[in-house]
Amino acid sequence: MAADIIPIVNQPIYQETSVVSQVVDDTLLYTLKTLIKKYKKRMGDTDDFCVVSGGLQQFINKQEKKMSVGDQNKRGLNVNDLPVNVKIKIFSYLDAIQLCRISRVCKEWYDLTSDNILWSEILERDIRSWNVISHRTNPGLYKEVESEWSNKEIYLHCSPTTNHLMHEENALFRSFTSMIRSFLPKKTPKIAMFGPGLESGTLKIVPLIINNTDMLKTVGVAPGEFTGVGAGFLLKIPSGQVFQLAILYSASSKVRKTRRKRLENNSLVELVSKDGEQVVELKPAVRACCCAMDAFIYVVDSTKGNRFEQEDYDELMAVVNERWSAPHVPVLIMSCTPTNQQQRIPCVDVIKMLNLSSFNRPWQVQDVNVDTLTGVIPSIQWLIEQSQRR
Repeated sequence: MAADIIPIVNQPIYQETSVVSQVVDDTLLYTLKTLIKKYKKRMGDTDDFCVVSGGLQQFINKQEKKMSVGDQNKRGLNVNDLPVNVKIKIFSYLDAIQLCRISRVCKEWYDLTSDNILWSEILERDIRSWNVISHRTNPGLYKEVESEWSNKEIYLHCSPTTNHLMHEENALFRSFTSMIRSFLPKKTPKIAMFGPGLESGTLKIVPLIINNTDMLKTVGVAPGEFTGVGAGFLLKIPSGQVFQLAILYSASSKVRKTRRKRLENNSLVELVSKDGEQVVELKPAVRACCCAMDAFIYVVDSTKGNRFEQEDYDELMAVVNERWSAPHVPVLIMSCTPTNQQQRIPCVDVIKMLNLSSFNRPWQVQDVNVDTLTGVIPSIQWLIEQSQRR
């Protein structure tokens, strides 16, 4: 499958085929007429109906005129006779992989399947189902900077599906570079996990991560280095990489049950007066702990219907403040739901709610199902790789 995608990203490959000139029998005329009647009854006088039915009607009239002449050589219906707007409308129902495949049929189809408006609509349609978006694969970034890339190039670069296929294509090179890196000395990365998702309907993620020996193996305990702050566990992922995970709760479970707002009796942050304004800043012990961290995991409950409060955002910004956290330190946003049965807030909406596009550091939003821990291992693997880059 990767072979069908990679050539399209790099250069067009045209394969003339009889599919383009396939002849359809007279039954198609009757089918198209019936389709228009049913479509009109269902859709009414909408824009979609005007685009599709108008083009099909022109096509039918053209073919009936040919048949009335009695020219046997022109009796059949050719796919190429469909109007351009109808072809593009038909292509819009395909997914990205299918579009890349049919673009190899001929030059005309390559041009039509590269239509910028077509890919804009597909991007808007599909982005809400993407389960991972990072600072490098955020389509909004390329639009904000008015990139010269087409919508097709942006889609293929950002889509998790096409990214996975490209990584498979380069699997040999990646395994070779991984082997080379394995000989280099490296320290155990320290990762701090915090956020409102640790104290809501997705709070079970911590015990599940620590006790799930099938995915993550606990190999030790790390004591707190800063007045008790930063204690955690040494965990090993399937690739063999060990990391230290410190859990930062905003308060004890007893306090969380009684307080009205997240900033009340908060163990991590406090309100400080600066230039006549109240700003949220880390407490000294927590600040020292964050200075020593190589990466952060911010957990949010993204069950559909949940609201992201301003206090949640203020806490995130206080922890990753560049005054004590270097810009190269990455942030992973675990967008969690308790089970895979709940509807979730899409990654693209989480990015907007947390204003991640304005971050000056590497970040990634990953969908996670707490009950199965789906998405945890690849996201932690990404976080470790980013933390080792300088």
